[in-house]
Amino acid sequence: MKVIFALFLSVLMSFEVQAMSQKVEYHFGVRWKVNGLASSLDIQNIMLDFKGVPSVHNTMLPVTQYIRNGRNAIQFYAWPVPSDDPFKPEQELRLSLEYWRSGQNPSTEASTAFEVVMKPGQEGAKPRIVTREPIAPLQPISSEIRWDKDYFRLTVPFTNRQPMPTWCWEEGDVLRDNDATRDSLAREYRRLHKLFAAGDNDALLAAASTRTQELALATDTPEAYVRHRFSYNMYFDNPDTYQLDDFPEEPMTLNLAADNRVAWLTTQGVSVPIVFSHVGTEHGASFVRPYFIRRNGQWEICR
Repeated sequence: MKVIFALFLSVLMSFEVQAMSQKVEYHFGVRWKVNGLASSLDIQNIMLDFKGVPSVHNTMLPVTQYIRNGRNAIQFYAWPVPSDDPFKPEQELRLSLEYWRSGQNPSTEASTAFEVVMKPGQEGAKPRIVTREPIAPLQPISSEIRWDKDYFRLTVPFTNRQPMPTWCWEEGDVLRDNDATRDSLAREYRRLHKLFAAGDNDALLAAASTRTQELALATDTPEAYVRHRFSYNMYFDNPDTYQLDDFPEEPMTLNLAADNRVAWLTTQGVSVPIVFSHVGTEHGASFVRPYFIRRNGQWEICR
């Protein structure tokens, strides 16, 4: 009996050590500012935000679940509209990485690890690091920060010195950019579209269980809260406001990111196959943007 108890205690302690080793000490966010430019934000080449019209905004987005230990990279796009207009000398891009501990309010208590500024309308302008905290877990790779004027892209590589869980976007199969991959993923989109058409919220949340588990870990919140936060009942409970569009019939574009381990489909531009139109508006719509990995022969919603 003592041997069995000792074995049980050893296993229990092992589970506790594993759980503790996965606990995130610092949470991370990206803050960006533009004045009068359209913009798009990617991390590991996974698109997180897109604003196709000029705007003046100061936005912060939590990104813990997109950051691994070691090398990472942000791709920040900003352009005038129309895109062949020149940048104005006063227009600038500001991008910063922020961090905070569990229990702190990221809106008021986050610390800035570093900030990069680019003024593309000024002659000879180059990205500059204007703020840097040497003790922060996130550090810029200064020599690799680039502005690509042809693609309106500011690339900011950085390192993360904090141990992290291994996220699903690191573990998926390496995917091939071909018709077979695209068509296979399109079938998974069609399956999800049918669940949306049926209003099956439980099945949709079950399909996104990996996303729920990892976001709960990244934000240090209960999984039940995350499931509630990502519930689709808002669409199903308000049919007079949200109407599911038909699934597109034309061939779609396959997009790959995170070393070809993450995939999603787009139709025209940044539009996606699963869209709820806003009834009574000309252009209003809500886009459902799942990001997939392929693991154990199955498509899985990762983000």
